[in-house]
Amino acid sequence: MKSDYRFLTYKILHQFEKNDYSIIDIRNIIFSKMPDNRNLKYRITVLANEVLRYRGRLDLMITSISGKRIKYLNKKVLIILRIGFYEIFFDPKVPDYAAVNSCVTLAHKVTNKKTKGFTNAVLRKFIRHNTENNKWQIELESKGGWLSIPNWLEKRWIKNFGKEVVMKLAEFFNQSPITYLRCDGLQSSIKKNISYLEKEGIKTELFSTNFLMVRSGGYKVLTSKLFKNGEISIQSPSSAAVVDCLGVEKDDVVLDVCAAPGTKTLQLANLVGSNGFIYASDISTERVYLGKKDEKRHRKKNIEWSSKDARKDSFNLVDKILIDAPCSGTGVMGRRPDVRWRRKEGDLERFTNTQLSILRNCSKYLNRGGIIVYATCSIEPEENYMVVEKFLELESNFAIDTIPENVPKIWVKNNIALNIMPHEHGLDGIFAMRMKRIF
Repeated sequence: MKSDYRFLTYKILHQFEKNDYSIIDIRNIIFSKMPDNRNLKYRITVLANEVLRYRGRLDLMITSISGKRIKYLNKKVLIILRIGFYEIFFDPKVPDYAAVNSCVTLAHKVTNKKTKGFTNAVLRKFIRHNTENNKWQIELESKGGWLSIPNWLEKRWIKNFGKEVVMKLAEFFNQSPITYLRCDGLQSSIKKNISYLEKEGIKTELFSTNFLMVRSGGYKVLTSKLFKNGEISIQSPSSAAVVDCLGVEKDDVVLDVCAAPGTKTLQLANLVGSNGFIYASDISTERVYLGKKDEKRHRKKNIEWSSKDARKDSFNLVDKILIDAPCSGTGVMGRRPDVRWRRKEGDLERFTNTQLSILRNCSKYLNRGGIIVYATCSIEPEENYMVVEKFLELESNFAIDTIPENVPKIWVKNNIALNIMPHEHGLDGIFAMRMKRIF
């Protein structure tokens, strides 16, 4: 049972329901106690993410089949049922009998004889419904929960974007995300990288000048030679566009706050070259450690990491600042399926207050004529345009600057904002604006 992927997936999901940790942190803790079985870890990661991704829809189906409201179900049994329902409904590679037998065994392991019988009955009833009438779930499709987006967020998006856009957003977020690789052109050509990766069982195709799209074998990337040598990084092109908005050049000195784990930091370090420098900081010492660790993998000597609170701490004066601000993360819910179940409506006000504090404090360390880029991975106007508007009202020595020409025009709104929307561009939702200190 200890090496069974369903049991280990259950442990991750159970901890997620009990604690406030991210699914990534929980998974890393559990994986640290496991043998180094790459295939097993990959399977667990995928299953846990997919169950979280479709949690709302799974709960709707569980309620319909069992006749019991979610809040009245044993929490451990509910997680097991989510796993079983997912495999029966979404995963054609898993035989129904295998899903049932394994989940019943799991229920016996972590609960009791009574719940074991209940689990067996509900899963077998679910299979009968699927077999006898494959349209049984149609009436559920119009109910709250089917899109697997929290009700408060679904209502909010309908108000902001309209029902049609919400359907498209849900469709994007409920797909398994594509993995993209940023290639460091300073070290090797992208064609060579495609060839090297294919030899290691990772099939990719060119997405843009220095980005590859992974088609298969993505779980092998972290153990590939190119990754270990720091020649490739896992990064979305939309995330990289934030750095492009800053328009850094060779020999620039850049302040990068809220930077850990440092993917954008490394991108900046490549762009400024060996004579440039990056002052990178983050409030989390644990995440700063990850940034330093990745810095060593890439063999960079032009980055200085520190643990600082960007809302109030002091920094070196520089000509360019990147603020990748903490946010609700609603633009990356496809890549981070746990985010949707962690956020509450009241979180937006907390985030916007933090964002404005960071922007105002860091702006004090920008030289006259310097550039600051404010960015989030949110699609909420309060965290994006409204924060910038408030900042400009309070700081008259700053003005909006146009987005550089090398940023794809299709991602830019009115020449002044990087505004990547998942349903329109097929990428993580990202927002960024560029401002200049005029006096």
